[in-house]
Amino acid sequence: MDPDELWERVEHEFRVWLDDTGADSAHIEVNGIGRVQDKIAWLVRDGVKEWARIPWELSSPQGDLRRAQVLPGRGAWTWCRLWMDAADGVLRQECDWMREPVFLGPNGGPPGPRDCWIELDLYPRDGEFIPDWLRTGYEAELKRQERNARRRESYRRKREQERGD
Repeated sequence: MDPDELWERVEHEFRVWLDDTGADSAHIEVNGIGRVQDKIAWLVRDGVKEWARIPWELSSPQGDLRRAQVLPGRGAWTWCRLWMDAADGVLRQECDWMREPVFLGPNGGPPGPRDCWIELDLYPRDGEFIPDWLRTGYEAELKRQERNARRRESYRRKREQERGD
């Protein structure tokens, strides 16, 4: 789907969500890296913030925004906030391409080295747009991959010697 069409669909589904809930505003905050996205959502009703479940009709296209908004040389954003006020029905977005995502839940925390490697493999960046936390994780994963490759080669040579090849 074209990025503009996707945006229009997400904006439409935000309006439907607001209409269905009667809230004054709706918000979604996303942390993303590689193929992983962690979302939290809330509604504001009469000045009171309440946590909310994102309707599937909104969550599905909203999950595609990160990939659709990749910028050449800058990659994909790692943090994003989407919100809409019922008064005007206009979807707004704030994104950060350098922020280290912190994931929620029991297995949460910052991204691991493999996540950083996948991120730069999927969404390459120019050097000046790779934050330290992403570069450190990427380099750690590269070292791990190199160690594993050396180990596999060593095992292969050992097996050949044992077979007399």
